[in-house]
Amino acid sequence: MGEVPGDDATPAVPRPPIAPPEVHPHTPLSADADGVRLEPRRTGHRLFDLAVAGSAILISLISLGVAVHLGQVQSRLVAANSWPFLHFTSSSGIENGTQEVSVGINNDGAGAAILKSLVVRYQGKVIRGYVELLQACCGLRQGVTKADLGNIGVGEESSLIGVLRARETVTMQRTSSNVDLWQRFSAARGALTFQGCYCSIVGDCWTSDLHTLDPTPVKSCHRDPSDYLELGAGLDGDWKLPVVDSH
Repeated sequence: MGEVPGDDATPAVPRPPIAPPEVHPHTPLSADADGVRLEPRRTGHRLFDLAVAGSAILISLISLGVAVHLGQVQSRLVAANSWPFLHFTSSSGIENGTQEVSVGINNDGAGAAILKSLVVRYQGKVIRGYVELLQACCGLRQGVTKADLGNIGVGEESSLIGVLRARETVTMQRTSSNVDLWQRFSAARGALTFQGCYCSIVGDCWTSDLHTLDPTPVKSCHRDPSDYLELGAGLDGDWKLPVVDSH
């Protein structure tokens, strides 16, 4: 008889049973309608887990506070570097052998000033320009023309409303040559008062009498109908000059 195939085959070695996957009581994954997301593993100690979570929240709050503080410091630095400070300035002396007195506005701040409004008063009366001022304070005759101003030694150099760079001075008025007018104006300049409103290039604004060291912060500045011009009475650029009653 023939041999039965496989009678002398090596018997199969039984395989060990496959252990089921270990299931942790606290899986780091969770699933909901928004999908599957990873969650922090818990230690199983409630107080310790709460302490860890609280510490993380506290650190986040501290980081947020530091970021806010640094932002405020940076904002103050920018404001300080662009801070303007306007004040009234006056000088008198001898220049090129001629007596001279001048008044103006100086920017002693660190940044440019945008002067948007300036009301000038002499003995409480609004003055719209330097011709009116000389007529009111110093006996400048009525009917004066532009040509007369140069002949009597009156000069005006700069428009006051506008931008003043840091450390810049704009001259409101200067007188020379005419000794009598020079002396009258020198005595009268102490009776000038101002109400100005100016802003920095970053939008901070102040009102000031141009004498105080503490200008008042305001939200914005606007032109005033009584703003000081160069000649006065709204007639800048016109040969006809304003006439007021002289004192």
